Amino acid sequence: MKHLLLIRHALPHEGHATEPIDPPLHADGHGHAGRLAQALKYEGIDRIVCSPQRRARDTAAPLVALLGLTPEIIEGIAEVDRFAGVPYRSADTLRAQEPHRWPEFVESPARFLGRDPVAYREAVIDALRGLIDDEQGRRIAVFSHGMTIKTMLGAILGMHTVRYGQFAIGHCSVSRLTGASIDAMRIDSVNESLIDPRH
Repeated sequence: MKHLLLIRHALPHEGHATEPIDPPLHADGHGHAGRLAQALKYEGIDRIVCSPQRRARDTAAPLVALLGLTPEIIEGIAEVDRFAGVPYRSADTLRAQEPHRWPEFVESPARFLGRDPVAYREAVIDALRGLIDDEQGRRIAVFSHGMTIKTMLGAILGMHTVRYGQFAIGHCSVSRLTGASIDAMRIDSVNESLIDPRH
């Protein structure tokens, strides 16, 4: 039986001067990540996996330090913007800057960012299946991203497409899955707020 904690990264530094495409966390985000690690330290986590993107790795870092685990990078849990080659923009920024394209983003963030939506979904599901089927770890912290977590939850629910607003996945939120195979997974919680990200 596997227990997966799907954790969205903390607040990134949007508009970072030197790393706009793959930004580190905002100063507030670093504080949130530290408080999240404290909230998770007694969860019995025995494996930590991360998206290759900086905001996910930075969010995992305090928990990695607390538990003394070596984080593993998994390409398949990267965000839909992984290869867009454009500066990171939050959904709120995108909506403000390009309101005429907002419906297009809502319908398919992957297509909006130049990705094949089917290929993106398949890569995410393959990564999820790999985590469940792999014998390593029983309680796994998965540091990932909003659309990627929504895609995982959608797959468990049998949804072939996930529109932008169908799930609320906040920064530093935790969504929990339990099961022995991807076809037998249950969703225990969605978008848990273990910390208050406003502070």
